[in-house]
Amino acid sequence: MLPKSDRSLGVILGVLGMLCFSGTLVATRVAVTDFTPIDITLVRIVIAGLLGTAFLLLSKGCIRPQSEHMLSLLIMGLGTAVGYPFFLALALETVPAVHGAVVTGLAPAATAIVAVLRAGERPTWVFWIACLTGFCAVLYFAYDEGGGHLSLADGWLVLGMLCLGISYVEGGLVSRKLGGLRAFCWAMVPLMPIAIVLLAWRINWSDLQATTLQSWVSLSYLGIFSMFLGSVFWYRGLAIGGIARVGQINLLLPLMALLWAVLFLSEKVSWTAAGCAVVVLISMLVCLKSRG
Repeated sequence: MLPKSDRSLGVILGVLGMLCFSGTLVATRVAVTDFTPIDITLVRIVIAGLLGTAFLLLSKGCIRPQSEHMLSLLIMGLGTAVGYPFFLALALETVPAVHGAVVTGLAPAATAIVAVLRAGERPTWVFWIACLTGFCAVLYFAYDEGGGHLSLADGWLVLGMLCLGISYVEGGLVSRKLGGLRAFCWAMVPLMPIAIVLLAWRINWSDLQATTLQSWVSLSYLGIFSMFLGSVFWYRGLAIGGIARVGQINLLLPLMALLWAVLFLSEKVSWTAAGCAVVVLISMLVCLKSRG
């Protein structure tokens, strides 16, 4: 059993990580007003890659990945740093952050389902009922907000959640050998040179001069806090506080994202959005409790 002091510190670090992650939707919503989804994705990779490289160089006794780890690290990096932010930015070009917050509440379910397929887990029937309930709540919300039809943005959000689920599962497997934070850094470093080359090729200096301060701040937040520092706090919290305990903190992310959308973007939260977010929260909590 973990010492009480470790459990408490793990929870605190987990909360800090969740707070860093919770601003992702709002920051992306602001950034897409001046930057394309591709540019946002590339900048996030470059910032996280530079910080990850610095961490690895300063770390003592750094564990280097072996050849059998490379595929998992590649999948982890592509899901976390490419697929998820790119599809999220595509969606938030046309829907508000409140909309994205409700749909992204399915991230724990996506992770659990991928774990079933990848690791051969066999959850109970309660798990599947809870998963279906959460999915139906999100489906109803998207249908209602779309005026009686689903939008392309909802498809982008679902793809983003799938990428996140795959990367979390692969990252969890390789983290057993390398450690969570080191695995994240090693996943970012190989992507960084490619991102730098593509970003340099895509830069339009005249467009950058017209970019608002809010967009620059949001882009910096996405790379420093959402991508890197959030992962530092989160993985460290999981390591010392226990995965099951600290992992449940992430269930609060959609509700926090709703709060930031109201405070910083002045978006309106409908009763449908609030109700569906609560249903998803309860459903995902049941999912985690019932996994057997």
